[in-house]
Amino acid sequence: MLELREVFDMVTKQTEPDLDSWKQQEDKQRRTSRNRKIGAVVAAAAVIVAAGVFVLATRPGGSTTPVTQPPASVVPIVTTPPMGVQFVAPDGTVVRQFPGNHTGDGSVQLSPDGSTLAYMSDGFVHTVNADGTNDQILTSNGNTNSGDALDHVAWSPDGSQIAYAFSGDIWVMNADGSDQHAITHATGGSGYYYPGWSVHGTIVMWGAGPGDRPDGGPTDSEIYTVPATGGNATRLTHNDVSNIEPAWSSNGKRIAYWNGGDLFVMRADGRDQHKVVSEGGSWAPSWSPDGGSIAYIYFVGDVPNGGCCLMQLRIVDLRTGEVTRLNVHSVFDGNGPQWVSAGEILINRYN
Repeated sequence: MLELREVFDMVTKQTEPDLDSWKQQEDKQRRTSRNRKIGAVVAAAAVIVAAGVFVLATRPGGSTTPVTQPPASVVPIVTTPPMGVQFVAPDGTVVRQFPGNHTGDGSVQLSPDGSTLAYMSDGFVHTVNADGTNDQILTSNGNTNSGDALDHVAWSPDGSQIAYAFSGDIWVMNADGSDQHAITHATGGSGYYYPGWSVHGTIVMWGAGPGDRPDGGPTDSEIYTVPATGGNATRLTHNDVSNIEPAWSSNGKRIAYWNGGDLFVMRADGRDQHKVVSEGGSWAPSWSPDGGSIAYIYFVGDVPNGGCCLMQLRIVDLRTGEVTRLNVHSVFDGNGPQWVSAGEILINRYN
């Protein structure tokens, strides 16, 4: 038999606590608790970051890329001529439809914030909300402009003012129609027409002496600039062909224009005048936001059901010189395009 001492030793050895094992278990529990806390903190941080991104993306100024918001209501796409005011992608795909019937209207121009459309109709300047409501006539009777490529409207960069052609001069008014005043003062039958507004607060236009206004503009028409607040006009072109329908680039450094039917580009001070498209009928240019392309319309024939003139929407890539011809058409040169965002070109479309 075992001695009493041996039995005691055997019992105490079997029941003595394993301190190392306890210590390992305690460390494991602490690590688990710590990991859970870290996971909770990371999850909370992710929620905060996501919320911050959402706020920045939705508050004014939260994005460096202007976004033109669509009308509040979804407007069915019109598919039979005349299709009206539409937004098309640079490949010609219809993006959305502007509400209302604007057949016969011209020079449709969307405000910088996308809330209001300005246009010319029978010599009057109108504005209408993006949802099609509150169509207003802002100007009075008496517009004597009559001829080719004369009338046009242009929004100031901040959308607070509109420049427009009226009776042979360029006028500026507030977006609500108040404070209408001329910033040019042509004399002797001369006139200034088709304004475009730069980001630097300068108006570009074309002017010509007295005489007829033939298709394509008079041969003595030249491109000028004038401060939007008024002042002396600065002449930029000097040649014996028509120079009409100028348009500023998005950064205000270049001007595109019709030069005897060809599409030309020059620097804002008139230097480096050069041809970018030679087609003999490139009307109403409009720059892409990045300045790399120009949209314009080109005469391709008569309207199928009679009348003139069917104009095809085209885009020239200034880097390659390649011209893309889209299956999108307007009527008359007064219905030129407006490149409102990287993915949308506004045009009063026929088919």
